[in-house]
Amino acid sequence: MTQEQKKLTDYEKYIRTEELLSLQKPDEELFCPDELTFQTVHQIAELHFKLIIQSIHFADKHMRAKEVAKATHHLQRINNHLVHLPAVFDMVKLVSPSDYHIIRLALGRGSGQDSPGFNEILKLGPTLWQPFKDLLDENLLTPVQLHQDAAKNFELFQLMQELTCFDERFQSFRRQHIQLVRRMIGMNTKSLKGVPAEALERAVRFEFYPELWQTVCDLTDLTGSSYNPKPL
Repeated sequence: MTQEQKKLTDYEKYIRTEELLSLQKPDEELFCPDELTFQTVHQIAELHFKLIIQSIHFADKHMRAKEVAKATHHLQRINNHLVHLPAVFDMVKLVSPSDYHIIRLALGRGSGQDSPGFNEILKLGPTLWQPFKDLLDENLLTPVQLHQDAAKNFELFQLMQELTCFDERFQSFRRQHIQLVRRMIGMNTKSLKGVPAEALERAVRFEFYPELWQTVCDLTDLTGSSYNPKPL
């Protein structure tokens, strides 16, 4: 039976498996066998990014509509993706550094820094701060006060915690990716775009919500002013 004669199941039609599985290079075009792993892993990552972006938009919409629990739900979904993404990229570690360089040269001037999904998350992540800040202002709260009286404003507190988790997990994902770069190409070299790999380490310091991290410091300072430990 030829491909044209094959009857597709409803599953194959809905998931569009034929189209999906045709998006990778055929065996005869691979520069090395592990190029299939490299290409597939990055396509999987882009799909995770796509779902994260969808949830960022939903979280923004629900915060603006004052639907705090729904916004928190979508942030939890984002954070779940960020738990699984490092494991996706761990599959690249199965490729030897030597084979990785064969694949890397096949990229031309392509780079993971050009990932449209990753760059969209970098752009959209910080935009969630303003709708959250508007919710705080409406309730006459600062982030420190929300920490201090979490029980009274528990839904808002949970939302704040998930925003912090989003920022933390995205930073952790970037750090883990740097370790992958270190393992496969080293840090004392340049990317295919001429950018030193070590520049990635500086970029990881970028935070979505610096106000929330400063709030933890402020809370610690406030608490520490009344902390008087007994001598041992």
